[in-house]
Amino acid sequence: MKRLIILLTIFVAVISMSSCEENVSPKGNLPEKYAVNFIVRGDTSLQVAYVSKLYDVEGFDPLTLTTDPAVTGATVYLKYSDSDTKYFLRDTVDNDNLNSTYNSPAKYYYTKNFKPQYNKQIELYVKLPNGTEISSTSKTPVGLIFDQYKSISYIPGPVAQRDTNYASIYWDNIGLDIVKAKRVKIVYYYRELSGEKTRHEKTVPLSVSTDQGKEVYDYYSMAFQNELKIDRKLLTKALQEISAGNTSKARFSLAYLEVEVLTFDENLTKYFSTNLFYDFGFTVRNYPSDLTNISGGLGFFGSYMSVKKILKFDTQYALKEFGYLIEK
Repeated sequence: MKRLIILLTIFVAVISMSSCEENVSPKGNLPEKYAVNFIVRGDTSLQVAYVSKLYDVEGFDPLTLTTDPAVTGATVYLKYSDSDTKYFLRDTVDNDNLNSTYNSPAKYYYTKNFKPQYNKQIELYVKLPNGTEISSTSKTPVGLIFDQYKSISYIPGPVAQRDTNYASIYWDNIGLDIVKAKRVKIVYYYRELSGEKTRHEKTVPLSVSTDQGKEVYDYYSMAFQNELKIDRKLLTKALQEISAGNTSKARFSLAYLEVEVLTFDENLTKYFSTNLFYDFGFTVRNYPSDLTNISGGLGFFGSYMSVKKILKFDTQYALKEFGYLIEK
């Protein structure tokens, strides 16, 4: 027993000495790494990239960082793999847009003249001021063709054999191995007493759920299927809300219902499947250690394409159900 007490005393003493002499940190050494986050959008020619440096903070809370880790002075460009043409992104310190996290102008790279083509491999190249080179690739999805025979052609749709629960849209030429994101909006006009008309948009919820007794609406449908089923009850509710509280229904005129389908590339599909999306603004978490497909650095590079289908409203349906006119 006496021997055991002596051994325990020596063990405790050794641990205490080690703790005093060596500062053990769970964070480890910080490598000099750079990250690029860039999603090429198929619904616009404006493309924006963010380049940053891996950073450390005192303690363990990354939100205590007070200096923007964004890197300026880099050379950033896109190009198609089968072409020598380079689309350079402009290095920008945007004084008109404040980065609220660091209370400083936003820093990013952009180009206004690159709208991606279908089924093309895009190369990203970044050269940092210190000479470090970073690259990645993304192959855009193939084109999407709506099935005119199976899809509804107008709202509310044919009376004979009509699905009274959903207004359905279908498309072809897109495999079930990539994600499709769908969203729907009503485009309408309001006429003032002066006769002046203003254009408005109303996003249609695609599903509704209940969270702690409150209704939660989802305005995006993200799945692998080649179809979109628009809930007719939710569509009717959205149409009613356009003129809620206004008795002059005839001042409202419906233009069309716009259905937009976004098709993701393999990179975006992969990270959607692993539930790493930050939100439905089609961005990803800016945590380079969580995901990376960047050669020579960290971060994420992907792309998506966009195609739209326009559905007209039936004149009698708009007038009888809501009192609305049809925009000519």
